[in-house]
Amino acid sequence: MRPWSTAKALVALVVASSLAGCVAHPVGPARTYSSYEGKALASAEAAQSAVATVQLVAATAADGKAFGPYTVVSVSEQEDGLSAVEGTFASIPPPDQHADALRAELGAILSSAVDHVADVRIAAKRGQLHALDRVAAPLQADAAALDAFVARHG
Repeated sequence: MRPWSTAKALVALVVASSLAGCVAHPVGPARTYSSYEGKALASAEAAQSAVATVQLVAATAADGKAFGPYTVVSVSEQEDGLSAVEGTFASIPPPDQHADALRAELGAILSSAVDHVADVRIAAKRGQLHALDRVAAPLQADAAALDAFVARHG
């Protein structure tokens, strides 16, 4: 057997690193309300980014300044990320009844945002790029709700 060359070893390392990034990472428990609130805040901030990106891509596509395939891929990636944020947050058990209310509040906001991003993705896949700004309009309320959540808990 021949020893691996440096290039082959580097390629193997890159492939292994990228595959490790695809594995779901468990989320530790939140033992206090403060810890849970911090996890909720981080989730809301990640969701803010995804929602803002979809709003920008939708507006750009509606203005005729983005290609269909780019738009579909961009929105799909944001939907995947937002769904992951929603799932990860939902997997964290709230430590007390006070945290139950926080979970319900953020869960509803994330669910709404995922639904609205899915609407944008579906319209983009159907080639309705000129209408994406209208389809994405409900994301304004999701963005405002996320902003208010972050302001209250940040």
